[in-house]
Amino acid sequence: MPRFVGARDLAITRTLDYEDGGLALQNPAGGLNNQIWRAQLLNAGERYSAVQMQAETVEPFILWQQPYIEEISFSFDQNMQPVLAYVQAGQAKLRFFDSTVQAFAIIELEPGAITPRVALDDKRDFLGYAQSDVILAYVLNGHLIKRLGSERYLNTHLVQANVGHAGLIKIGINQGLRFQYRVKIDYEQ
Repeated sequence: MPRFVGARDLAITRTLDYEDGGLALQNPAGGLNNQIWRAQLLNAGERYSAVQMQAETVEPFILWQQPYIEEISFSFDQNMQPVLAYVQAGQAKLRFFDSTVQAFAIIELEPGAITPRVALDDKRDFLGYAQSDVILAYVLNGHLIKRLGSERYLNTHLVQANVGHAGLIKIGINQGLRFQYRVKIDYEQ
């Protein structure tokens, strides 16, 4: 299996994730591969859970606080708005910037969805970001499912049926420039 590209190749946990990004939130000037960003879930599963972000040139700050967040995955959209997939009290959710209402929105995934992960599929500057898409992927009832940011995450698409008792570890572009899903068989929540 090919390795992931950039920050996606770093080791992650349920409470720690890395992503390549721009110089600052809401600032895609200069591209989306300028520096490695880190998101860490503080106080996982507790009443005062918080997502802390930082980058090489950005001091740590609290992006968002919600009670009982258990795991996170993050990425950025084409405008360097953070996209956060998470599990809160056993319910998988997604927080993203909805350009139709110019505000952050939260959607709940289907009951039973596990290991939600997000990634911008291609950050290469010369392609133009209009051709890229944020992908939300998760496992639901033994099937690998994805939703697309270009569809405002409303439609579900079957990636692979019958993955069994597997969970997603990470998703993103690999060194072969293909979008890759890394799953763990016999995944325990």
